[in-house]
Amino acid sequence: MTDSAPWREIARRNVFSRYGRGIDRVTFELPDASRSDFYLKNERPAAAVLALTPDRRVVLARQFRPGPAAFLHELPGGFVEPGDDPAGTAAAELLQETGHRGTLQAVTACWDDAYSNVRRHVFAATDCVKVAEPTLERTEFVDIVLMPLDTFRSTVLRRGRMTDVEAAYLALDHLGLL
Repeated sequence: MTDSAPWREIARRNVFSRYGRGIDRVTFELPDASRSDFYLKNERPAAAVLALTPDRRVVLARQFRPGPAAFLHELPGGFVEPGDDPAGTAAAELLQETGHRGTLQAVTACWDDAYSNVRRHVFAATDCVKVAEPTLERTEFVDIVLMPLDTFRSTVLRRGRMTDVEAAYLALDHLGLL
């Protein structure tokens, strides 16, 4: 049996910060009194929205992503600015990135990963319709994809050709569409 006492943070130093993302070197005292350093991703909270049109097509943003150096499908979303409401961010990002608006439902919030402080707020939007042209930022080059739900589940989601996989599954489960 392991000691379930929480680890005690001894020191924290930011080693990199740019574009709202950072890496912190954090020293913890472990339950056995030893110390160990961890490099943790430090970012603002984020929101992601699984958006469905009335005819059950998933609204996706397809764009090049520098990490995997590949084009990936993504759920619309982005960082939640300090003082902003995650639901407001989800609705705004859906509109800005895709030009769509729909009925937004909160699903849950989840941790991004075990070495990150990022909380991802997950939303589902139903009855989405295009109401405007996307208004993208200077570094965004996005193709809007309206993909049939069955195709989305079988070819994109299950084959890992997208980001936000956990958010998509959580939203589909919430909507009873798994």
